[in-house]
Order: sequence, then structure tokens, then C-alpha cells
Amino acid sequence: MLIRRVALILRIGASLFFFASLILLFKPELVAGYIGFDSAVVTPELRWILQMMGAVFLVPALLAPVVAAFAGERGLRQAASGMTFIWLAIATLMVFAPVKWGNGKFSVIAIGYLFSFGYLYALRGRRRNR
Repeated sequence: MLIRRVALILRIGASLFFFASLILLFKPELVAGYIGFDSAVVTPELRWILQMMGAVFLVPALLAPVVAAFAGERGLRQAASGMTFIWLAIATLMVFAPVKWGNGKFSVIAIGYLFSFGYLYALRGRRRNR
């Protein structure tokens, strides 16, 4: 059961990371506006940083499905533990982001905490399944 839960959440999270990375790579202004940045502060430097984030997001987007498909229980537990902290960090950093509070900021925070707690729920049964 642990393997199925973790693998499912890894695949769903990977698809979300993949679509986010594509949007960040090709339309960083759209993401900046969605998060809450004013169009006046979207400089070429901010655009470049958002595109670099898109490139970094490709790493979990491409590796998580591989781990979900081929890793054993121990590998899945380790991947889920790492992804828990990644999603928790994304959500917590977004809380302190210097942008106005809006639907975009709330949705990124909610998705981050949702995935983080989803991984914790999936890992919850690890002692029972041994």
C-alpha cells in the first residue's frame, strides 16, 4: 500500500512540476503576474530567474516518475521524504514572498502544503507495512 500511495503522489507531483517548468521556461511573465508581481517590476533579471526555476523544476519532474516506476520501497520512502521538504519549502517561501496576497499566491501555498501533507500521509503507514 505504501508503494502505491507514494508512487501515485510522485507521479502527480511530477506532472505538476513538468507543466510549471514549461510555463516558467516559455512564459515567465505569466507566472510572475499570477503570483502577484506587478508588470512594472518584471525585469529581464526576474524573467531570467524564473526561467532558471523552470529549468530546476525539470529535475524532479523527470526523475520522480522514474523513481515511482523502478525504485523499491526504500527508494520510494527516501524520494517521498525529500519531496516533502521540497514542497514544504516552496509553500513556506511563498508565504514570505514580497508580493501582494492574491489568488495566485494562495493557490501556490495551498498546493505546496497539500503535496507536503500528502507525502506525509503516504509515508504514515511505513512501519505497519514492514
